Amino acid sequence: MTAFVRRFRTTPSLAILTAIEQVAIVDGVPTTPVTGTGTGTVMLVGEFEDGPFNEPTEVLGEQDEATRFGGFGYKYGSVNYENPCARVHNGEPWNGNAYLKGKFLKFPRKIVVRVDSSVGTVRFQPLASLRTAVGPYRLTAGQQLAVTPDGGSAVTTTAVAATAATRTGIAFPGGSNLSGFVGGEQIGITIDSNPEVIVTFQAADSTAAQVATRINSFLGYVAATAILSGTGIQIVGIVLGTSGHVTLRNVSGTPLTNIGSTAGTSNGTGNVGNVNAVTATELAAIIDALAGVSASVDPTGAVIVYSPTVGTGAILVTAGAMATAIGITAGTTITATQGAATAIPAGTRVRTAGGLEWVSMQSLAIPEGTASVPNLAFYEAPIRPGLDNGTIAGATAGTVVVLVDIPNGRMFSVTNLSNVAAALDENALDARYETAFAATVDVASVAAQVNYTICARRTDAVIRAGLANAVTASDEGCFGRSFHTRAPLGFTGTQAIADVATYRDADRGFYCWPAWKVRIPEIASRGTAGGFGFTADGVILVGGDGPLAYLNAALNPEENTCQDTGLLTFVDGIERPAGVAFNRELYQALKAAGICAPRIDQRGVAVYQSEATMSLEDGRKTQKRRKMADHLQDTIAALLLPFSKKLMTDEREASIDARLESLLSTYLARNAPGRQRIKAYGFANTTNANPDLAERGISTRDVQVQLLSSADTFLVQTAIGEGAITVSVS
Repeated sequence: MTAFVRRFRTTPSLAILTAIEQVAIVDGVPTTPVTGTGTGTVMLVGEFEDGPFNEPTEVLGEQDEATRFGGFGYKYGSVNYENPCARVHNGEPWNGNAYLKGKFLKFPRKIVVRVDSSVGTVRFQPLASLRTAVGPYRLTAGQQLAVTPDGGSAVTTTAVAATAATRTGIAFPGGSNLSGFVGGEQIGITIDSNPEVIVTFQAADSTAAQVATRINSFLGYVAATAILSGTGIQIVGIVLGTSGHVTLRNVSGTPLTNIGSTAGTSNGTGNVGNVNAVTATELAAIIDALAGVSASVDPTGAVIVYSPTVGTGAILVTAGAMATAIGITAGTTITATQGAATAIPAGTRVRTAGGLEWVSMQSLAIPEGTASVPNLAFYEAPIRPGLDNGTIAGATAGTVVVLVDIPNGRMFSVTNLSNVAAALDENALDARYETAFAATVDVASVAAQVNYTICARRTDAVIRAGLANAVTASDEGCFGRSFHTRAPLGFTGTQAIADVATYRDADRGFYCWPAWKVRIPEIASRGTAGGFGFTADGVILVGGDGPLAYLNAALNPEENTCQDTGLLTFVDGIERPAGVAFNRELYQALKAAGICAPRIDQRGVAVYQSEATMSLEDGRKTQKRRKMADHLQDTIAALLLPFSKKLMTDEREASIDARLESLLSTYLARNAPGRQRIKAYGFANTTNANPDLAERGISTRDVQVQLLSSADTFLVQTAIGEGAITVSVS
């Protein structure tokens, strides 16, 4: 743009007006209170699970935000919502968690700014690795895998071993070849994980062969055979491996005694549970035992076979039956610079050998590496404590070396080249938020169009930074900006009234107390198993500043935010500190103190009682005035900017006046009462009346707008009884 847009409370001096080309707006206050609202772009500053730091970014809906900035915590295996950020700060759960701050708030336009809460950086470097097919695998006992690491000698895995469960040593008493069954005896037999089968014997089941035949007829396959020269039997399971079982029990009579056995279970043996369905974990354990070779299971259920040698590692698998069975590429040497494209997602866990844990904070895209186009790069990501509660100690350089979560298809080494700091204390975290706010005062960024700001973190320093940011951004060319904030959780009304007074600055601050109660499905799904901050029913306290910004953004500029909008259907109630009576006197005191207070009205509807600003200055007490003033001023500024630095001809001056007239008459809507947004307006071109300014290139206008009042109070005089009516009714 050719000129800067600036706001002033009083008419600026000639020196200020001539210092730079500008559209200077004087934010004057009419002699009587006015009303109005603002427009619909909201900026959320806070801690997210992924995405860039300190970079105002517009998100286009929930899915776009989730893709670019993550959701609530991370998913490990089948468990959702693990390691969420900002679990507790400054004594409050989720104080800084931007996902929860924005939950259910469907802003017309949303801009997010992620705060950098990192404590260090780790480096991921590709290792030479091969990927099997996704398990389980159908193998054969005796199979082995030959692997050559780093161009050395081949090493061979322990052979796959698997035998079925066998119930042996069942010998008829005294070496007799007769069972002694009289008929009706019953044995319960469970083979592997199949249901129990009840075998009923007859008197004719005398010999071992006859007993075996009877058992097989009930089981449906040849499980029992005669042994010991016909004086005993054995029962063999189906599954080859340690997950196979044969269990016997007496059901009726003592048939086990008759055949010289006892109740109990015999298990299969080997180094796999089921040779026909070897799991990826079992296969990885067999391969990982090799010298110079490691193996891990990736999230897809495949096994990654790799050389742990960083940089110069190589891996070769010799072709063979086992290599074919597990679907691995054999016969080709793979180096650390080769491998399929993959990603290291945000939330990847890294640890020290002692178990201290951090998560990566930004997703990394890893390109494909081939023999002709090798992947020579390493990749770095910032980290924060996995348990983000401000208590985790730091780590010295080179000690964060355990990669917990294996990326799909490839293996990486991990290390920290520099020390990892301890979890940020409250002052350090406040400073990170101040840095994030500073990045939003830029007329060339999308943040220039922000109308309302909310912050996921609530501390004294953050509130002051947010208020200063709103004033600075508004004064230095961005759209008029207001900052929404709140009292600490657990405050009483008296404490909130004292607290808001410490921030008494201007009408760009909107302060809320008490908090809302909101049920968060993600928290409810984990319940108390999620740890601190999680609740059994998912209901938590959420500051009133976020939903207030939602209403301000959703409603048209002429509307009072505190009306019944029907938009707060996600609210379950309000915070109720012990000993506080939520009556008219309390809400009256809150309004007088400049607090916009959530309330459940007598109909059970969630509303805000009074749309007050922090300011107690007459003419600046209502949010309506502040927001409508910003809206109109921003609109007028946009109208004037194309004329900046052009000759001040009479024709051009008249053109500007005509456009202002057209704009303001649109808001008045004389010929369309249903579209009326202001009560009245007036403006005058005062350029000719200020020749000293005109000679210096300053074109002046005087614009006044009277806003519509909202029906805040109704006065209804009644006289209802059996007496005569004395007033006329028309």
